[in-house]
Amino acid sequence: MNAKNLWIAALCGAVVTTLVVNLPVVGFVNVLLCVGFWGSAVFAVWLYRRLNGTVTPGQGVAVGALTGALAGALGFAVSFLGLAGLQGIVNQIRLFAGQNAGSLEFGLGEAIAFNIAGVTINVLFGLIGGLIGGAIFRTRTAAAQQTA
Repeated sequence: MNAKNLWIAALCGAVVTTLVVNLPVVGFVNVLLCVGFWGSAVFAVWLYRRLNGTVTPGQGVAVGALTGALAGALGFAVSFLGLAGLQGIVNQIRLFAGQNAGSLEFGLGEAIAFNIAGVTINVLFGLIGGLIGGAIFRTRTAAAQQTA
């Protein structure tokens, strides 16, 4: 497994995940079966195969898991800026509800627990996307290519 290509693909997938699930208008796409989470991992597996030339299902799962972990870490980091996680959700509610939002205050411990759960979800969907991507983009063996 080419480490350089692994990191490039996983980082690209993580950035796509973070953007798709957190940008207000684009985040609407994520409503459809959480496609932003697992679809970005599938993209990362495709990119890994494109950079590396080959990919096995196991490598697809590894790329997907790393993509999910990096997306979770990136989301966790920007959550404290109010752009993702619990803080991002609260900011979006305040944006649309205005004065009707009432008292939406959460403690630091609650925010961290919520955001850690988000990292776990990112890794889980990254694994699923990696599994799907590894199955779709796997490199055929020489025997399978001859019969096709």
